[in-house]
Amino acid sequence: MDTARTILDGIVMCVVFNAVVGLFFFVFPQAYSTMFPRNLKKAAAPYVKKEEVIRMYFVLIPLYLLMFLYMAASARLAGVSGFKALFWTGYTEMMFVNAGDFFLLDVLARIYVKDKRLIKGAEEHPDWEWKGWWKLAVPEHGLVWPLLVCPLTGLIVALFGALMS
Repeated sequence: MDTARTILDGIVMCVVFNAVVGLFFFVFPQAYSTMFPRNLKKAAAPYVKKEEVIRMYFVLIPLYLLMFLYMAASARLAGVSGFKALFWTGYTEMMFVNAGDFFLLDVLARIYVKDKRLIKGAEEHPDWEWKGWWKLAVPEHGLVWPLLVCPLTGLIVALFGALMS
């Protein structure tokens, strides 16, 4: 694993992911409410349009695929080879995305969204406060990402990298 390249690529992936997700949040915010804590999701549900949720996934799925391809291609161009090295490269880079998602979207953007009242039906909901929000954000980014999303990313990057050789 090329440590310097992995760190730089992790930072790039973090910036790209958060910029794209943040931008499209403002295009159709109600669709993103499906990813909020349960009670906020319930409050916003009557205003969520199925078409917007489909559009959101048409942004997120290609974003993830392009990130996986970039991670694998960048690692291979840096001379990283072998399943184990490619796996840990993908895992580490996705941990940067995880940290950025947590701090930029789940902590900072939550404050902005709460104050601007962008989600119909959940404007004054108490789960906008950190006390309600952390019940989803901390387990998601402290357990689900490191134990499921990042290993899956490492596996996908290693497979893509193996196909590129």
